[in-house]
Amino acid sequence: MSQMNANLSRRTFISTMGVLGAGLALSACGSSSTSGAAAESSPASGDKGLEVDTIHWGRANSGNIFVTLGQKKGYFADEGLTVVEDPVQSSTDALTALSTGAVDVTSNQGTSGPLQQIAAGQDFTIVGGYMLQGMYLIAKKGTTWNGVGDLVGKRISHSAPQIPVCYAMLQAGYDPTKDVTWVSTNTSADRYAAVVSGEADYGYMSGDMLYTVNNSPDVDIVVYADELMPTYGCCRMNMRTQFVKDNPKTVKALMRALVRSNAYFHANLDECVEILAKELNTDQDYVAAYLKNEHYIPDTDPVKHQVEQTWEVMKQIGLVDADAAAKVKLEDHIDTSFYEEALNEISQEYADDYPEWWKSRKEFFQEHDA
Repeated sequence: MSQMNANLSRRTFISTMGVLGAGLALSACGSSSTSGAAAESSPASGDKGLEVDTIHWGRANSGNIFVTLGQKKGYFADEGLTVVEDPVQSSTDALTALSTGAVDVTSNQGTSGPLQQIAAGQDFTIVGGYMLQGMYLIAKKGTTWNGVGDLVGKRISHSAPQIPVCYAMLQAGYDPTKDVTWVSTNTSADRYAAVVSGEADYGYMSGDMLYTVNNSPDVDIVVYADELMPTYGCCRMNMRTQFVKDNPKTVKALMRALVRSNAYFHANLDECVEILAKELNTDQDYVAAYLKNEHYIPDTDPVKHQVEQTWEVMKQIGLVDADAAAKVKLEDHIDTSFYEEALNEISQEYADDYPEWWKSRKEFFQEHDA
């Protein structure tokens, strides 16, 4: 991969980002009075018959609206669960915490990262999802977008080649490992800075930068990632396979609560903006910029077929070693049964609350998982 270690110089710019973009992201960091620990056993686990009743969730800086709703609306309590949110500062930290048992669930760490870990020998299982889509490409203001061919010969800023971009280029007959230059950057603030300074032509950005981007005099969004790869499943819900095998009732109870959160979110978006802004101790406009963006779609569905599609792209562009990938039976690391059972049960128990939503979710599952 060309220029994967390109160094960007942006000290002056980053110092000004503290108030507008990166500072907002950092101010959104959650806090927890409980440090990470493995799930705790309870002899009775209330009256629900759960194997364990406490789950530790790796909490990323932008939070997880479904977990927040599960806490605030009592959905976890209804299932006999206590969910402890343990802050993690990066995807690496989150997946390390998951592998060591410091947390039991991660959800905001993309799809390719966990799949790389699986290819390297980590025994993780994808049981659900968080973000279906939400990423996008920025370029200097006034840049026109004519299609994926515009990327050929250009520099794209991110820490690694990104699946929706690579997928679209492969579909169009281009080689994303040769026809573009990937400029290595660590954060979305760095990617924004790289575009503004001219060190990259495009930056592949996360949802929590939408407020900054929307108010920027320097850049425009030229294309959303879901326009390159529809419903690509950008953040999967990962657990250790042994935890899933040992605690099936607990895992299904967790999914039941999250399915309820998903439905509530869909029906009460304005309230959810207020709830998450308060939870993250940040401005409502900042949260609304991503939660209310039509391309930013949280959903608990595992989207198995999209994960499989991502895996194939990763093999084509060398994000996973071909020999290592050949030894992995991916279907052993995706379990859609917990989500499917939770959706069927909750949609029956609360059939009158969101009838059209339940119908749409079942149809979506048949298309993307069955």
